[in-house]
Amino acid sequence: MIHFHSSKILIPIDFSETSYLAIKHGAFTAQLTKGEVYLLHVINAQYTTTNMFLPIIQIENQNDFEKKIEEKLLQLAQDIKKEYGVTVQCILKTGNPSREITNVAKEIKASLIVMGTHGYSPLEELVIGSTALKTLNHSLCPTMAMSSEATHKGYNKVLLPIDTSAHTRQKVNYTLELAQQFSASVHAVALLHTKEEIEKPKIELILHQIEKLAKEKNVPFHSDVLSDVKNTATTTVNYAEKIDADLIVIMTDQDAELSGFFLGPYAQQVIHLSKVPVIAIKPEEHPENVNFTLLSGTSGI
Repeated sequence: MIHFHSSKILIPIDFSETSYLAIKHGAFTAQLTKGEVYLLHVINAQYTTTNMFLPIIQIENQNDFEKKIEEKLLQLAQDIKKEYGVTVQCILKTGNPSREITNVAKEIKASLIVMGTHGYSPLEELVIGSTALKTLNHSLCPTMAMSSEATHKGYNKVLLPIDTSAHTRQKVNYTLELAQQFSASVHAVALLHTKEEIEKPKIELILHQIEKLAKEKNVPFHSDVLSDVKNTATTTVNYAEKIDADLIVIMTDQDAELSGFFLGPYAQQVIHLSKVPVIAIKPEEHPENVNFTLLSGTSGI
């Protein structure tokens, strides 16, 4: 069973707009849950020879490059401590950003990665930036990703998309525990394609079971069933806007063992289109204490 933890929050920072926004989300979460913040900057050798990689840092001498980044990180750490009252540690690495992010996450046993969907390269403007995409694909812990539109206002309404996939329930307990921490309500929406209309009684039973769990945890719960869905990703994002959700929790792709590529098309589209943060959770390969007899499929919802 996947549980919500935020004792160690890793925030990759490249001094881009979305990485600063990630600090607000990550530090806020750490403040509320009494977690620690780890600021990580990865010096990407591909861009160290140009000032366009870090326009916020003026580099007059290449030898001063690392020193200036360390100073900037320490200043950020002090600002975060002052504003949020949390413990902050700074980590500086050199190498491939996505590889170093996932390696550091393993080293410190991070419980959550919080990062922007673009950064590390001025060319990453289409769909999800390559660093965020690779991190989401390889991270073992849940990852909160956000665009520059995901302004921080706290988490009061958490959207939980549900479908007929075998691992759709794996995010339920995590989402309910998260909602407990933030005193938020959970809004579950079942998404059924036209050919899945026959699955409606099963999906309604699943929603009823989730409602029972929510009551046990004293989490306000609402549910809805949407039929004849053409595109689950756009429907998810549109529904989030309709109910004014401020966080979406989804799964990464269960086809990972065959393809090695964890982030399926649904997850990529939701993260790219969403105006609020999206937490992506990797399914457990051998989940315990979860009854999947009613479920089938491989959707990434």
